Amino acid sequence: MAFVVEWVEQCRKPVKDIRVETPAGWLRVSVSGDVMVGGDWIIETDSRISRDREWQNRFDAYWHDGKVDLAVKVLAQGTPFRRRVWAELCRIPFGETRTYAALAHVLASSPRAVGNACRDNPYAPLIPCHRVVSSAGLGGYCGVTEGALMDVKIKLLRFEAEHRR
Repeated sequence: MAFVVEWVEQCRKPVKDIRVETPAGWLRVSVSGDVMVGGDWIIETDSRISRDREWQNRFDAYWHDGKVDLAVKVLAQGTPFRRRVWAELCRIPFGETRTYAALAHVLASSPRAVGNACRDNPYAPLIPCHRVVSSAGLGGYCGVTEGALMDVKIKLLRFEAEHRR
């Protein structure tokens, strides 16, 4: 089971924000037609962002059916290096983690550069930067090391550990 990312170079439809419920909380998904152009956690519930049944069903199938891969078209963003990091993040199996240092070794880079690419990930949790931890603990998530976003990382890791396939 995995998110299967198909990079799309452009999309022409208007962008709308929708919200999707996940085991770690609400996710704002920005879409242009069937292309995801961004994803970010909603820390405070915002009822102005509408729900979308089609996207919710897709995410529900991913989270709750161990045999379902979720294929998602996403707008290509970031530098070539960041795209390499994000592609490597997608190779981390559900329920497993890797350290920044281990990913840096695979990418012939530095842990700090990997961490920066994780921080700038526009597609949380689709590109699973929450699966990257430091050698000495959890590390950070979305550029922070404490607070509500770290709670999201912990919830995602716990959910995956409990539902490991």
